[in-house]
Amino acid sequence: MTTTPLSQMLREETARAHASAEGSDFMTRLMAGELSAEALATFTGQLWFIYEALERAVRSVADTRIVGAVADPRLERRDALELDLAEMYGPQWRDEVRILPATARYVARLESLDTPGSEPRVVAHHYVRYLGDISGGQVIAARLGALYGIDPDALNFYNFAAIGKIPPYRSAYREALDELALSDAQRAALIAEAQAAFTCNSAVFAELAKLYPGAA
Repeated sequence: MTTTPLSQMLREETARAHASAEGSDFMTRLMAGELSAEALATFTGQLWFIYEALERAVRSVADTRIVGAVADPRLERRDALELDLAEMYGPQWRDEVRILPATARYVARLESLDTPGSEPRVVAHHYVRYLGDISGGQVIAARLGALYGIDPDALNFYNFAAIGKIPPYRSAYREALDELALSDAQRAALIAEAQAAFTCNSAVFAELAKLYPGAA
């Protein structure tokens, strides 16, 4: 059995893919204020499709030993995203938001996790999305609000006040990962799926960059 802590393996094995997604052209320009409120709204819509699928996948196996170790309803983002989209588009937001091809592929991958034995892969997606989300959410919300004139009521996605202080929560999450009793094959599957999750994110960012190629 591998003795390296799982959280360490995940961090090391996904470092390159993580950096690629985080430093994507779309996100770099979005955080630099070079895009528009429309671009942010389109991005938020893609997140809704992703989290709706992810949270269905997590809930379907939340009572299992593996997924139950990290599943936490306080992390769920779907409802927050729906509030944000209602602010951005109005009550008819479901008629306005359109899924991009890369997002559809991401969602299809998440929907494929309903097969027996897929729990480590579900944890991989849970880790990639939520552990990244809770880091700096309030700072990101404040920056986006200032850059694009977005009301805080449209930035609920970034508010993780329900889980309390972030550093201890993040540490506890990593400890829960490290305490999972997984075979080497399960660990390998989890890490490979985490890498795939970052690749899915990068593909969504690439399509958004093509959709919004220039400054606002």
